[in-house]
Amino acid sequence: MQRAFHRYSLLTLAVGIALIWWGAAVTTEDVGLSVPDWPLCYGKINPEGWYKVPALLLEHGHRWLGMTIGWLVLGMYFWQFARFRPGLVEGVGIVLCSLGFLVLIHMGSLIMASVVAVLGFSWLVLKWYSQRWPLLRGFTTLALLLVVLQAALGGLRVLKMSDPLGITHGTLAQVFYCLLVFIAFASSRTWTEGRLVLSVKEAAKARFWSLALFLCVFGQLVLGASLRHTQRDHLAAGDILTTKGQWLPPATPSDVFLLFAHKYWGFIVAVLILFVAVRARSWLVTLPKVRVTALLLMVMPTIQVALGIFVILTGKGFWVTNFHVLNGLALLALSSLLVATFWGDALCRAEDEETA
Repeated sequence: MQRAFHRYSLLTLAVGIALIWWGAAVTTEDVGLSVPDWPLCYGKINPEGWYKVPALLLEHGHRWLGMTIGWLVLGMYFWQFARFRPGLVEGVGIVLCSLGFLVLIHMGSLIMASVVAVLGFSWLVLKWYSQRWPLLRGFTTLALLLVVLQAALGGLRVLKMSDPLGITHGTLAQVFYCLLVFIAFASSRTWTEGRLVLSVKEAAKARFWSLALFLCVFGQLVLGASLRHTQRDHLAAGDILTTKGQWLPPATPSDVFLLFAHKYWGFIVAVLILFVAVRARSWLVTLPKVRVTALLLMVMPTIQVALGIFVILTGKGFWVTNFHVLNGLALLALSSLLVATFWGDALCRAEDEETA
């Protein structure tokens, strides 16, 4: 059963990549508001011939992919729900509350929707702690709540026509994907059978640097999401090393400074990735399957920097920009995998000691 669930989680990861690429295409082509209503499309589930119109194909197709990932996560949740003391009230209740939350968002009752969201996540924390849920039980439930929240943010982005909501929607998608990576990893044989062989000092270093790397990469993606949603038509500057002819532009205008921050913070993060990747090769010597992560992290920062340069040179060319987004997602996902490995090893040991 565990192996079957692991394969199912890998399928969900694959669909997640397609979803994020499709969402990146929507932003690159600036067609996020080509459909004025939500959750329907011009008042229909599927307008006739929608797939023949490029803008609708991107925007409405993105919604269909989002619905697909939602059903896959719901299946993931019920798979783990059925394994650990299932209760009918919880299973039915979480689905009804999720639907009610989306209805409140559609009606514009944002205060009530916020109350439902806070209660939902509070319930998750309390149940997880009080019933000592296994990791997969807890994280699949968290994934279900996040996918509902993500759908709501996507709907609000359309209804409110808000750039901050679009940035939050794009950023949360990256975090949600990292959660799917962790679920897939926690259901693998490497998680259950593999063990790190590190001294206490080295283990502490591995946990610190992996977490620092993840947070720095995430910060870079937040800058990138802000840049993409505020500079859709063209970038504020077209030079590579300088920004608008300046090595250190002033904080105003904000669009020029944002581009500067994204470029140079990206360079710092690339150096940090290489540093951590070199160290991780020795830390992961007993986990050869995960050690490939370190090798990939030694190559991908160069690719990301090159793609970023070509984004500027091509004036945000469609394919270059989308692959830049996907490679950035891969860097974040691999960084999260390091966090899961080094921090998860401690969790596994704590569970083993508790069981003993």
